[in-house]
Amino acid sequence: MYLLMRLHFKIIFFLFFATKGMSTGLQFLTIPSSAKDLIFFQTPLLNPAFLNTFNRSPEMSFAYGKWFADSENISLNWSGQVRSTSAGLIMRYIGINDIELRADVPSSQPLGHYGAYGVSAKTLASFQSSKFRYGVALQVISIQLYQESSTGIAGDFGMSWLINESLTLSGSLLNFGKMNKLYEQKPTLPQRAIGLINYKRTKSDLFASIEFNELIKNPIFFFGSTARKDNLSLGATLMMNDATYSLSTGAGFSVGKYTFSYALQYGNQEIGVPQMFDISLRLP
Repeated sequence: MYLLMRLHFKIIFFLFFATKGMSTGLQFLTIPSSAKDLIFFQTPLLNPAFLNTFNRSPEMSFAYGKWFADSENISLNWSGQVRSTSAGLIMRYIGINDIELRADVPSSQPLGHYGAYGVSAKTLASFQSSKFRYGVALQVISIQLYQESSTGIAGDFGMSWLINESLTLSGSLLNFGKMNKLYEQKPTLPQRAIGLINYKRTKSDLFASIEFNELIKNPIFFFGSTARKDNLSLGATLMMNDATYSLSTGAGFSVGKYTFSYALQYGNQEIGVPQMFDISLRLP
C-alpha cells in the first residue's frame, strides 16, 4: 500500500500540483531554473527585459538542483551582447526517473520504473530605448510521461520603465503558445502575467510583484530584497498565495571569473526543501 501511495503521489504531483503554484508538468516552466532565479527574482525567467540587467559581460552558467518530490532540475545558460542587443539561451531539464510501473493486480514488487520529464530550449533578446527596456523570448517545449509525449512552442514578452534613478516598473506576459496532444488532450501552458515595482537603493533593492497564472485561481504576491557588497550577493523573496507561502533565499560569491551561487526555498507545504546550486563563468 505504501509503495502504491508513493507512486500515486509522484504522478499526481508531477502532472497536476498546479493549484498552489509549485507543480511540475507544464508548470515546470514556472520553476526557477537556477539559484540566481531564487536569489534575485528579477531575472529573464520572469521578464526577458531583465536579460543582462546586472552584467553585460558574456557569461556561461550551469545549474543543478532538486525541486519538490525529488525532481531533478538542470539548466545550461548563456548570455551576452550581440552589437547593441542583449541575447541569451536557456536550456533546461526537470524530471523524475523512479516512478514505479505496476500492473492492475497488486504486487509487492513493481514491474519496473519509468520517468516523466520536461525539457525546453529558449532564446532571448532585449534592447534599450531611452528609459524603456524591451525583451522577447521564444522557446521549444517537450514533455514525456512513460510512452506518451507532447511538444509545443511558446513566447514571452516583457518591458521595464526606469521612472527615475530609484524607481522601476516592469511587466511581462509569459508562456503564450500551444502544445500538441498528450494522451487525448492538449496540455495547458501556464500563461502568466506579472507586474513588478522595484526601489533601488545604494547597494540594495526592494521590490513587490503580483502574478496572475492560468493554472492558479488567485493572484500570487511576492515581496523581497536583494543586496550586493563587494563580491557577495544576497537575496530573499516571500511568496504568498491563499494559505500557501514560501520563502526563497540564497547567496552568490564571485572569485575571479567564477561566481558560485546557492539558494533554497522553504514553505508551509511540508513536502521538502528545494535547493539549487550554480557555477557561472564570465567569458572574454
